[in-house]
Amino acid sequence: MNGYSEIAGSGSLRVTTEEDVSNALIKRAEPEPLEGTRMDLFNSIIPSFFSESGMSGSFFPGNASLADRVWVANRCIQLNAQQIASMPIQFVGTREPAWVSSPDPNVYPNGIGDALHAIVAQMYGWGFSCQYVTDRYEDGYPRTWTVLDSASLNIKFEDGARQYRYGDEILDPSRIIQIDRNPSNAAHGTSALRAYAQVAYGLLAAGNQSMSVNQGGIPQFYLKTLRKMTAEQASDLQTQWMTATSSRNGAPPVIPPEIEPTAMSFDPADLALLETQQWNALALMSAFGVPGMLLNFVLTGGLAYQNPAQLGEMWWRFELRPTGTRIANAFTAQALPRGNWVSFDAADTFLPLDAMSDDDDPQLSQVAKASPAQQPRPLQAIGGSSP
Repeated sequence: MNGYSEIAGSGSLRVTTEEDVSNALIKRAEPEPLEGTRMDLFNSIIPSFFSESGMSGSFFPGNASLADRVWVANRCIQLNAQQIASMPIQFVGTREPAWVSSPDPNVYPNGIGDALHAIVAQMYGWGFSCQYVTDRYEDGYPRTWTVLDSASLNIKFEDGARQYRYGDEILDPSRIIQIDRNPSNAAHGTSALRAYAQVAYGLLAAGNQSMSVNQGGIPQFYLKTLRKMTAEQASDLQTQWMTATSSRNGAPPVIPPEIEPTAMSFDPADLALLETQQWNALALMSAFGVPGMLLNFVLTGGLAYQNPAQLGEMWWRFELRPTGTRIANAFTAQALPRGNWVSFDAADTFLPLDAMSDDDDPQLSQVAKASPAQQPRPLQAIGGSSP
């Protein structure tokens, strides 16, 4: 009775009842509708967005496909990829292989820079990038290679070794140079967005809500009646008002005496979730290690960079250098003989603007080596024979 039971040797003790459990459960409170409407954000626009995006429960896929839809992620991947791709590769050794300047003249005719851009983009988008060796020198080391599409690759461990399936074909693992964003004992790395997927989808949902506000999807006022109306009468009044609004071409409305238009008390900026979008954007930028200033976000109350050189050095030290070093180490270990290596020259990344000049362009030599038009070939006289 009343939750008390006689326990042998202990007397009358209070025990938990079903009523206690029911009272302890946290019940979901239905959100109040927007003033003057029968709708609220969480039961209308936002859930519709998530269901239309194929998400339910706690499943929030985060990969390159999501990055293509989220403007912050897309821009961050481009920034990191183009910055590393613009850094000249320095070769140290006895004989420089062709891939250092032009790994695949067919797919990447502009040289190693475009191939590196693809590698970095896949590392951040999919978590890994695999290069397939297409030609070798007599000593067995790669002469050329191409970048495989990570979206079409399936990598798993089979008998203690990685198995690479590209579509329906199983590839020779000795021809694969795999570079992971976050190396581990797993078969491959994971996307930079995997742990930030909910933030990314939240930014998409907030953007969807903001677009609805900007397009007039949220009314600015409601019609207050001075007499009681049935639900059917209220619906008819709403329909008449909408019809008249679309046909009066900007003319002032004529209000019946028993109707009083009343402005909403909410701020459209709040409904657009602008602060939420900014927070989500900054959180996503941290996933890619990109400073907020590069995407025009003002830093308040935090670290401020005194000049572009400091900004570039911070970006290089904590994001670009680890990624670039991982790429250089992979090619050094798997595509070059002992005593040879490659590295990235990042001097331009944190070079002061006032010290830059027209002749500070070390990329020119790489472009010349990579361009098929610059390759050595016999001279041919126009309209004649070779000299």
